[in-house]
Amino acid sequence: MLAKIEQKISVAKVIEESPLVMTLGRKRPVVDQISRIIEFFLEVTGKELYDYQIDILAGDLYEKFKTDALEDIILMFKMARQGEFGKVYKCDTFEIMDWSNKYLDVKAATREKLLKKKQEPRTEAKVGKYFNELPKELQEKFETLVQPKKDFLPQKAVDALTREKMHRELAEKIKKEK
Repeated sequence: MLAKIEQKISVAKVIEESPLVMTLGRKRPVVDQISRIIEFFLEVTGKELYDYQIDILAGDLYEKFKTDALEDIILMFKMARQGEFGKVYKCDTFEIMDWSNKYLDVKAATREKLLKKKQEPRTEAKVGKYFNELPKELQEKFETLVQPKKDFLPQKAVDALTREKMHRELAEKIKKEK
């Protein structure tokens, strides 16, 4: 049965779909399931551990993976068996706990990739940076709120410009008459 489960799961699938170990119920039945997973691994690889070592290791793995899924433990042993953490020369509790750290690193990297895929690329809204790019309704509303000053130029400047304009017009009339 574990062999069938191994074939159907992946790290990404476990992240998205599997329930956490601590939500599976009481601790003892879950630790028993972890013990069966360890025994399956030992049988397939031809390695041996004493029963008390299996029980202690199952408890340690429960504590390590209680915020992860039971399928994570299955995947960890599958990856170890396939040599993804190096060759399996010896099989003791220290080595298996080291594999769990390596597996959790792989899972964290996979989670980061999934999060990056889900994030939409951020684009800045270019509309509205300048007044003439605003929608016409907003431009009109802004113009009604902000009344331009009618007396923008001082009176002396207005008089000087008026005189200058008058002198130009007179100069043009004189040129035309000649």
